[in-house]
Amino acid sequence: MSSTVDRSRPPSGEPARRGAFPPFTRERLESGLEVLVCAGSAVPTVHLMLLLDAGGAWNPIDRPGLATLTGALVDEGTRNRSGPEIAAELEQLGAVLSVRSDWDVCQLEIHALAGDLETALRVLAELAAEASFPEAELERLRQQTLTEIRRRRDRPALLADLALLRELYAGTPYGDLGSGSEAALRAVARDEIVAFYESHFAAPRRSLILTGDLDVPRARELAAAALPAAGAELPPAPEVVPPRRPRPRVRIVDLPHAAQTELRLGHVGIARRHPDRARFGLLNALLGGKFTSRLNLNLRERHGYTYGVTSRLADRRSAGPFVVSAAVANESVGAAARETVGELRRLREERVTESELAESRDYLIGVFPFTLQRAAGIAARLADLAAFDLPSDHFDSTLREIAATSAEDLLEVARRHLRPDDLALTAAGPAAQIAPQLQGLGELEVVDPDGLDRA
Repeated sequence: MSSTVDRSRPPSGEPARRGAFPPFTRERLESGLEVLVCAGSAVPTVHLMLLLDAGGAWNPIDRPGLATLTGALVDEGTRNRSGPEIAAELEQLGAVLSVRSDWDVCQLEIHALAGDLETALRVLAELAAEASFPEAELERLRQQTLTEIRRRRDRPALLADLALLRELYAGTPYGDLGSGSEAALRAVARDEIVAFYESHFAAPRRSLILTGDLDVPRARELAAAALPAAGAELPPAPEVVPPRRPRPRVRIVDLPHAAQTELRLGHVGIARRHPDRARFGLLNALLGGKFTSRLNLNLRERHGYTYGVTSRLADRRSAGPFVVSAAVANESVGAAARETVGELRRLREERVTESELAESRDYLIGVFPFTLQRAAGIAARLADLAAFDLPSDHFDSTLREIAATSAEDLLEVARRHLRPDDLALTAAGPAAQIAPQLQGLGELEVVDPDGLDRA
């Protein structure tokens, strides 16, 4: 028996099913350590994540990249053993260690078998308290990072990103990609790295996330024993205050032989804890946060300017950048920029349609459960709660807020937070071809890649 498929109209989907965040415990111990535990897994593994207030927001202005370099060196040796010895122990256990620094925290992470929980905790505690920063490893990582910085001169996307951050956050820690500059990396001394480590990693305000195949009381007991009371309280990072920009500006990073142009348009957004964050996230999904977004349907499908365009709000404790990004055909840079500005203005002037709103709501609500399929995904969500000091019901309340958002709500959010007349525009591509197209969008400046890195 055969059935007929009506291809004259797209299939209708079911309403998005709202996924609830799994139950977890959260408490702050007498030592100051915050412990978040989510137990439950069909696989006998655990995921551990230690968060420390040691992100790039604490970088001195003349030492961009200090937090990243410190984090990269943490697992290169301790007072008791070398980096290869630590790696060998973890390899024998089948465990995986990673260390990552972002703008707010340094994150030490281990994925291991459930039976090795105590050993994994011991390793995390050793790295957080006893890193030795061998001179040879410092010099190796210094040279490696310098090479990476030089290589970004051949990566137009990174040049466009850096130019935008320089424009929006000049004179603040956010005016950098996180890896620093050549001058700062050459100048940083081991004593500075040790001082940063001792003041930030030993502070009592830190969080430990444990997920997977766990016994909650046992996990709490082991955590308290492995990470006892730390040193003096660390003052909070100063708020990053972007400089005032008197007029819109267009900055072109001149790459004369580039086959296409990396285009960025952006302005300072809102902090992660801002009360409008959930609805701004919904607005962003509709604008450029999913494949069927307005920007992608316009610039890619309707005009063919690009293979894809996205918009993104960077989540940070201070207001991070809101950025539209696309790789655009050189002959279409000006048109793509103007279409982008037009889409931002349209969101401030007109209510979105109910069908468009429903699709974006269902998308965000529908994809959320997929981020919770693995212990590492749950740990990453719990890390958001800890890093940004969000309430324990944050994710469930956010899903409810998204579901209840109306077209009028989105219009109000757009009018409060989208600023199409205050955009910074950066482009990495052939200046001779694209500069005439960008006339009238702001005060125009052309720089070479070397000049940008020195800025």
